[in-house]
Amino acid sequence: MKKFFTLSEILKSLVAVILIALCLLASNWQWDKGSLQTRQNGIIKTNITKAPLESISGIVDPVSDQWLRASIDGHFIQGQQTLVRNRYFQGAYGFEVLQLFQTTEGKIWVNRGWVKAGATADTPPAIPRIDANQTRILGRIRSEDLSRQLQGSFFALPQKNSSAITSAGQYKESNFNFYLDLLESDNPQNAPLTPIELPDLSNGPHYAYAIQWLAFAVLVLFGRGLLFRETQRLPLV
Repeated sequence: MKKFFTLSEILKSLVAVILIALCLLASNWQWDKGSLQTRQNGIIKTNITKAPLESISGIVDPVSDQWLRASIDGHFIQGQQTLVRNRYFQGAYGFEVLQLFQTTEGKIWVNRGWVKAGATADTPPAIPRIDANQTRILGRIRSEDLSRQLQGSFFALPQKNSSAITSAGQYKESNFNFYLDLLESDNPQNAPLTPIELPDLSNGPHYAYAIQWLAFAVLVLFGRGLLFRETQRLPLV
């Protein structure tokens, strides 16, 4: 047993303890991510079954109210448009088109859908013109913090009077800290450019990764025991 307290054995044990601690930290991190994903999926699954809201001014917590549908009246503002780059649809590269929408409750960004990128980096995409007449739209509340979720991904093409999203995550020109995915419009000209689908509601691999890291911790502990057993078999020097 004295061999366990030699300098080399103490160092081996210290390395094993550090590795086990790191594995446990990684396991806890993955478990927390899985728990967060589960809670978010629960919110989505609940909210998508609720009847559409008739007002968006009462949304005080865009996180718990995310993915709720809202049916609102107003009109799109010509020239108040920005593009979200690095977006793919059916394997093709392009942009999401955000258009500012004026309601009696204030202005809000509306995601009209996806358009294919131009032939070159300097070629603007072909975006169907919006109708600025009074209309009624059905949208889905989205609440991502743009400074965290989409930082660096907003690119306003050089268009006159185009608006942009600030890097601080505030929705410039908007009176709301969330935006809407456009689902329907009573004006065919303002219909979604492409379908905007719900996200994958699986919990992802986080729980499996958490268990995997626990298994690694057990393997390190088991390996340390085997190394010590082999050391015990060696003659004491």
